[in-house]
Amino acid sequence: MTIVPWDFATDFSRYRVIIRSFSLTPTLVQLAIILIGMRNGHSIARAWHCLPRATQIALPLLSGFCMIPWFIGAEDPGRIPMAIIVFLVHVIFALLIFQLIAGFSNPQRKLLAKCIALGVIAYCIIWGVSLLFFVPVGPGWISQVPGLTHVRGLSFFVVCGFYMALASLPEMPTEKSNKREYVIAYLGGFVSILLAFWSGSRGSIVAILGALSILLWAASSFRIAILKFSFLIFILGALASLALPIPHPSYGIIRFTNVTSDITYLSSGRTTIWLETLPKILDRPIFGWGLDQFQLIRFESFQGFKQPHNIVLQSLISIGFVGSAILAVAILPILRKARLQLDSLVRVSALGMIATTCILAMYDAALYYNYPLMMLAVAVALAFAPDGLQSAPDK
Repeated sequence: MTIVPWDFATDFSRYRVIIRSFSLTPTLVQLAIILIGMRNGHSIARAWHCLPRATQIALPLLSGFCMIPWFIGAEDPGRIPMAIIVFLVHVIFALLIFQLIAGFSNPQRKLLAKCIALGVIAYCIIWGVSLLFFVPVGPGWISQVPGLTHVRGLSFFVVCGFYMALASLPEMPTEKSNKREYVIAYLGGFVSILLAFWSGSRGSIVAILGALSILLWAASSFRIAILKFSFLIFILGALASLALPIPHPSYGIIRFTNVTSDITYLSSGRTTIWLETLPKILDRPIFGWGLDQFQLIRFESFQGFKQPHNIVLQSLISIGFVGSAILAVAILPILRKARLQLDSLVRVSALGMIATTCILAMYDAALYYNYPLMMLAVAVALAFAPDGLQSAPDK
């Protein structure tokens, strides 16, 4: 996990606020992995040359295009170059992690998934221990969640922990396994779903269920294993959440039972955000308002949201129709080139994580914050990178 010790402190220094607000901790982790990979002879240039030609042209063009609002006027111009730097770190990390995981065998990928699932468990344990020294009061349970600026950010940990736990299951029916492997997998999944129900993270549960329906249709060879794991984990997680104290009205499984015809209430105000975002997009349709400017734009019914809780609107208001078109040119050739073989539970689970992230991005910030973007790159590599590719590192 990407949680560092200072984020469990009781005070909010200016330094800590900057780290949290800009989600810089995952970026620092990405830079560390990039440096480790380069020191071990892995070449970013070689990975870059494996990209489709259209992508190689579109990505630098997009980076330059995103600077235009900096020149023509933005609410806070300083955020734009920082966002571009973070974007480039994401690109380099994705290239390098794909190259690294391409050298992993399936057991090594399963070990990686197990470590990530254990990371989610470790996060929950450390958070629990921190409550022995500092217990938030009232709204603090929303804004003082370790490593996050809002409790709903736990959705990303839930998605990551659940699918990496699923990937940790022994391959069926031929793989010889012991009880410890099952315990780690089921414990990781249980803790993740318990975290979702207890924290009231409805979005993550809906996205996971939607993606699981895709997996059950696409991966028939693993259908029984997925059903058994998911059914047991969801039942146990939901029941266990009832035994935990509810520290704030925004927490608890009761949020899942709120049935109303008021679409604004049901969507937690998202429909209002979407409707007010559309006119702002049309105000600057070509270049957009600039990267990371949404929270500074003046809206009638809300203020301060970092993004519009929808990846399409997020792209259009940030980089306009032209920038979004360039982004599509960069991504579509990669999707066309991708080849997926659902021949292992690791690949199937990684595909589920990708699908869940994409679903979540339609009504949440799954493609805005650095942690889910970083883990999406890992999931893409686990799903699509060929097994045990022995490409000699550059020396």
